[in-house]
Amino acid sequence: MPLVGLGTWQAPVGVVGAAVADAISRRGYAHVDCAAAYANEEEVGDALRDAMASGAIARESLFVTSKLWNDRRRPRDVRAGLEQTLRDLKLDYLDLYLIHWPVVWRRGTLMQRDGDASIAECWRALEALVDEGKIRSIGVSNFDEAQLEELMRTARIAPAVNQIERHPKLPQDALVRYCQERGIVVTAYSPLARGGALFADPVVSDIAEKHSVAPAQVLLRWSVQRGVVVVPKSVTPSRIEANADLWGFELDASDVEALSTLEDGESVVASPWGTKQKKNVVLRPLLTAIMWPVSKIVRVDVQRMGRSGFWRWAWSEGE
Repeated sequence: MPLVGLGTWQAPVGVVGAAVADAISRRGYAHVDCAAAYANEEEVGDALRDAMASGAIARESLFVTSKLWNDRRRPRDVRAGLEQTLRDLKLDYLDLYLIHWPVVWRRGTLMQRDGDASIAECWRALEALVDEGKIRSIGVSNFDEAQLEELMRTARIAPAVNQIERHPKLPQDALVRYCQERGIVVTAYSPLARGGALFADPVVSDIAEKHSVAPAQVLLRWSVQRGVVVVPKSVTPSRIEANADLWGFELDASDVEALSTLEDGESVVASPWGTKQKKNVVLRPLLTAIMWPVSKIVRVDVQRMGRSGFWRWAWSEGE
């Protein structure tokens, strides 16, 4: 699994394909991080197909990750979700398939718990798909230590990866250490935080100036130097190239210590079902209650998102 991959979260339809093509064909990337919920897998798949057809990269050299959405926990839905992702990405198999969040929602709903499904049942379905050769390895995303412990009590195949939000503001060092001690690779999403706020921070800019690199390279090097995989998103060719150019310098102990002062424990991800956002203590139960009546008349299918560049809503009569 390459230490640097191209993230596709929030990479818009109409742009993401060109970014993937540029990363693979011109910038040396061999790792692309996707998800059904990113609403762009079909366009990413077009770029992957074209890159392989042109000889820019062979399938065996390409590492593609995708993620199973929160309402796909029952075995038939796990299989259907994977098969749709494989069709969209124009692939015969995935190198890595992750459970996107440690939640279990009713099919076609947002934030409505499915009491008849479980993470353990979902994992068994993923293990079966590994046995069939449709997935090379399986893992999780946004799991904490307790959730990993619970999963591993019944898992036949241990999770290969835990993809988590990680940057100097939210380093999650204890979780990283826990995973690495158990042979679970940690991947950092949002490794640059959000909005470039850290780029202008004097701590980051001073270290960047010291090493004659960009602030983004400092933040990415901080993770890979710890053995953490990074999947920064960019659709700008120069930034895509710079984000992979991390091997000509090394952060020293004083750099790492300075970056540790930026920790404030606050997530930059706006997912109301996440556990790292302080506001979600109030927001999560409120939105769960609001979405209950909505779920009776509106059905959301993330596997169909992105084909027209917007969320597709299908009316249903409830479940």
